[in-house]
Order: sequence, then structure tokens, then C-alpha cells
Amino acid sequence: MTKATKDAGHVLGSVAGLIGTKTVQRSANTKATADILLTMIETLGLQAGDRLPVERELAAQLNVSRSTVREAIRALTSMGVLSARQGSGTYVTELSAERLATPLLYAVERNATSASALMDVRGMLEVGATELAAPRATKADIKRLRRLAAEIQPDHDGVRNLAADRKFHHAIHELAGNELLIELIDSVWHLGSTLRQRIMAGPDVLDKTLEAHELIINGIESGDPAQAGAAMRAHIEDIRGWLKAAITTK
Repeated sequence: MTKATKDAGHVLGSVAGLIGTKTVQRSANTKATADILLTMIETLGLQAGDRLPVERELAAQLNVSRSTVREAIRALTSMGVLSARQGSGTYVTELSAERLATPLLYAVERNATSASALMDVRGMLEVGATELAAPRATKADIKRLRRLAAEIQPDHDGVRNLAADRKFHHAIHELAGNELLIELIDSVWHLGSTLRQRIMAGPDVLDKTLEAHELIINGIESGDPAQAGAAMRAHIEDIRGWLKAAITTK
């Protein structure tokens, strides 16, 4: 049992009292309660496996009904943030990028509009990361990017090439030097991963991906954020088209 688990009832109550006074009085609904629970989890630094106080205690501390707490917990459970165990209680789950993104997978992989919206978000994040990476990259970094780009091979299957593609992009994200940005992009990457795995098996896609990666590396090597960002933006637009085609031809 972690210290956070041991003290959760006491500390959650204290934090809930402070936040609840300001927030729940204005809007005692499920969303507000769920937001408060998320804030408390983050404030306390609760880890996977830590247990929340029982429903009755949370309702009393938040000054809302037990049914509101129940619905808030249900909402967070559906998001993968919490896990309800019969006869045991409610626990914090592993807040990985994959778990947080999972509820959106269904929509993205079956709807061309959602997939395009996803690429809008990914484009903003990836282009920004590439622009940040350009002036920071060293010769060793460029060498590493070229080595990772070369791991995508025509004789590899979609799973292997997608993993190699992700390592290449992740190396760029690391060069951006922003941990929050990395977490956000990791979540977005998980969305549409099944479709990306399928399209990575196509020979035309592989050829264009390798060409795009070379242009991205050249842009980063130049040290010019605009050149690097433009190369990544063009690559994202290619991916948008491939995803749309994969959805409409399913």
C-alpha cells in the first residue's frame, strides 16, 4: 500500500472541501464532480492502484448526492482513469497515453471526419515539435534520425514499420524538449493506430514516407524551423489522405 493510498481519505477530503466550495456550489453536476475528482487525483499525485474513498465519503466532502458521485466515477471509469472493483472499491488506473486515448479510438477509426480532425490536432503538435527541434538538433541527433528512418523497410510488415515510424517521430518530439508535448502527441498517435498499421504495409505509402522523412531530417539539419515545419506539415497532409482512403475503402 502506497502512502497516497493510506492518506487518500484524509487528503482527498481536504482538497475536495477547498475545491468543492468554489466549484460544486456553482454547478453540482456529473461533469463538475468528475473534474474535481480528476483535480484531486492530480493534486495528490495518486498512482495506479491507489484507492479512492468510498462513494458516501466523497459525496459528503463534495456536498453532492451519492448518485452524482456514482455517475462521475462511472464517467471516469469509461475514460479509463478509474477502475471499479466489485466489493473492493474504486482505484486509479495507469494513466498511460494509450489508456487515455482509448475512448476515442472507435470514432477515429470509423469516421473520415473524425480522422481528419485528428490529423488537424496531430499536425499542430507535430509541426510545432519539429520547429522546436530544428535549432536544437546536434550532428549526433541528425545521425540518429537517419538511422531510425532507415529502420522502415519494404520487406517488413505493417506492425514493424509502424513501430519504426513511431520511433522516428518520437525522436523528433524528444528534441523539442517539452515533456507535456510528448505526452500529448503520444495520446494522439495511439488514435488511428490500427489504420496506420494497415496503410504502412502499402509500397507507395512506404516510398512517400521515406521521402518525407528525408525532407524532415534535412529541414531539421538546416536549423531553420520554417523549413523543418513545412516538411512535417506536408507529411501530415499525406497521412491525412491515406487515413481517409483507408476508412472509405473498408
